[in-house]
Amino acid sequence: MSLKNVIIIGASGNVGKPTVDALLKAGGFTVTALTRKGSSSSFPSEVKVQSIDDSYPQDQLLAAFKGQDAVICLLPPVDINQLNSIADAAAQAGVKRFIPSEFGSDTAAPEVIQLIPMFGGKAAVTNHLKTKESSGMSWTSVVNGAFFDWGILTGFLGFDLQSSTATIYDSGDAQMNATTLADVGQAVVGILSNPDETANRYVYVQNVCFTQNQLLAAIEKSTDKKWTVNKRECAEASQTGGMKLSKGDMSGIPDMILGGLYTGEPAANYAKTRKLDNDLVGVKEYPLEEMVDKVIKAQ
Repeated sequence: MSLKNVIIIGASGNVGKPTVDALLKAGGFTVTALTRKGSSSSFPSEVKVQSIDDSYPQDQLLAAFKGQDAVICLLPPVDINQLNSIADAAAQAGVKRFIPSEFGSDTAAPEVIQLIPMFGGKAAVTNHLKTKESSGMSWTSVVNGAFFDWGILTGFLGFDLQSSTATIYDSGDAQMNATTLADVGQAVVGILSNPDETANRYVYVQNVCFTQNQLLAAIEKSTDKKWTVNKRECAEASQTGGMKLSKGDMSGIPDMILGGLYTGEPAANYAKTRKLDNDLVGVKEYPLEEMVDKVIKAQ
């Protein structure tokens, strides 16, 4: 199986940009960005651009997917029916591989869905893809943990670089996995380059596994200053996040995710229970301090 013609939905987003960069750097891929009409996103000259209506109508998806070997769908897992409809169109068009917008925690573990219910949408899409295997379209879901660089620079992981303030959940000793956005893109390249070995399964990668306290120590060393530390309970964060989301307030997303990841539950650290695919897809592990220094210097 050869997966050289690749179309990406959401190619201008946080995961999309480094994925495009990784594919172009690797060479040998023909990359197309599928955008919505009216989009102002720009791409490198090597990337083909195809536009369709905002509603992603089936006939236009079928036309866009014709001749494509792989679809990488990076739309947020909010409208599950829409994502499943996109997968249906890909299978009908003869696409060989579909990579859905997982890119995070191990949603194959029921315990993770219990900790972070909003991830149930991701699992639902992957389960739908499993029904397409008989039609000849395979799938691969990527589990990479947190986006390490993005999580620090945006403050998502609880570390505010501007105020030198950290929010530590519970004891701060829960382990979690993380991968940089660049290596998430590399993981996609590795999957497409090893189609048989990555078909119809989750692929697990990480650059590093760490605790909040370890990350705090590394950041303090890299910034050469003592940080202010605030404490928060995971249970309270999860409850607050759930209440916000139930009212349509998307600011509850970090609360729910971090409230689940920082609990110390074994399922939150997939490196303990799953075989990592780093070697297969070309992702390396690095010392935590080295990774922190690189992020701090790049801001």
